[in-house]
Amino acid sequence: MNSRSLATTFFLLVMPVALPAVLAQSPDSTWTVQECIDYALENNLTVKNQELTVDINEVNRHQSRMNLLPTLNAGANYGYNWGRSINPETNLVTKREQTNGFGNLNLNWTLFSGWRNVNGIKQANANLAAREYDLETTKNNITLSIITLYTTVIFNTELLENARLQLESTRSQMERTRKQVEAGSLPRSNLLDMQAQVASSELNVINAENSLNIALLQLKQAMLYPENEPLQIEIPEIEINEVELATVTPENVYKIAASIMPEVKGAEMNLESSLYGIKVAKGSYYPRISLSAGLNTNYSSLAADRGLFEGTGNFVEIPIGYVQGTGDVVVTQTEEFIRVPYELGRQLDNNFGQSVGLSISIPIFNNHQVKATVQRAKIAYEQAKVQAELTRQNLRQTIERAYYDAYSAAKAYQSSLKRVEAQEESFRAMKQRYENGAANATDYELAENNLFQAKSDLLRAKYDFIFKLKILDFYQGKPIEF
Repeated sequence: MNSRSLATTFFLLVMPVALPAVLAQSPDSTWTVQECIDYALENNLTVKNQELTVDINEVNRHQSRMNLLPTLNAGANYGYNWGRSINPETNLVTKREQTNGFGNLNLNWTLFSGWRNVNGIKQANANLAAREYDLETTKNNITLSIITLYTTVIFNTELLENARLQLESTRSQMERTRKQVEAGSLPRSNLLDMQAQVASSELNVINAENSLNIALLQLKQAMLYPENEPLQIEIPEIEINEVELATVTPENVYKIAASIMPEVKGAEMNLESSLYGIKVAKGSYYPRISLSAGLNTNYSSLAADRGLFEGTGNFVEIPIGYVQGTGDVVVTQTEEFIRVPYELGRQLDNNFGQSVGLSISIPIFNNHQVKATVQRAKIAYEQAKVQAELTRQNLRQTIERAYYDAYSAAKAYQSSLKRVEAQEESFRAMKQRYENGAANATDYELAENNLFQAKSDLLRAKYDFIFKLKILDFYQGKPIEF
């Protein structure tokens, strides 16, 4: 961003700001520069895109914090098998049709990972701050663009007014010349020359009107304002204060600006983020300790069909052999068992299992992947350092140019003032000579054009000086006032 663009920005910030919402304005109301800025920022797609980038980084920051918590996942499945399959109860091959189900709940918690999660949170915080500063920088750039175009409209408005005043003066002189020609005190050629001068002044007005229309169109396009809707802007009253320039130095302005400009703060946050990026990468050198726990159960239709054998509490005698020689029966007593249904709820309860474990993963050799990641992180840090220094250098150079531009503009303004005073006196004398017949129309036209050009140059010098003075106020964080 050069000093000229910034210069055209900030004097207009002193304009009164209307309180009603921009969108609620009537077509006939005047728009202040702040209202134009607000409208543009609300509709600008670059700003909206940058706001979405901030939202993404907010999500990333939230996720980095949630990474400290354990993960908990549940699963279940239910299937129907026929033909050859495995009986889940006996692990034997069967060809019976069966349905089976399985459910589980697993928890995993990373207890230590080389402080990667902690440093990841700090990096995410720095990234979010950097993107927020980027958003402010984007808004500043949009603001500068709107104010530059707003300034162009004001400048062309005043040029049009000067052209109209010149046309009015030329027409008045033509009428006086007409009367003198009719009275016989001036030749008819003088009237023809004045008519040509009027036509030239009319052309100046047409050109000024065209320049103003183009400036308004460019402002509307930058604001995304409907082209077919009228846009009336407010013309501020501005005073020149040359004393302000004597109270500042480029070094003092830079020291203040380096602490408040969003582009500098954004570069610093990127540098901080890249530093944490190195720490995150180095975390992969450390062991990883994790805690796990699980719950599971299952169901099988084969087990349900077979049922469950349970003791009744009654004992029965069962022959187990005979006594040799006598033939007596040898018996033993055993508990009586009966088959009972093996329903779903009971299977799930009986098959319910739990587990808990602590694991450690120690990196030994990973094809230098971790080393390469750390090296890339270090290079990114060096790049961020260079970019931060480049941002500061650009800011310093911009301020130095703005200061010396303002110093030169002050001299140009004083010179333009003297030139206008001299041209006004010259034109006044030429006008008297022309009316007295001592000068021709060509001399009069030249004097009038010189005065018009001098006033136009004074207008340019005035705005140029004000803009470049206000940019210094902006970098110092001062309210833009006159």
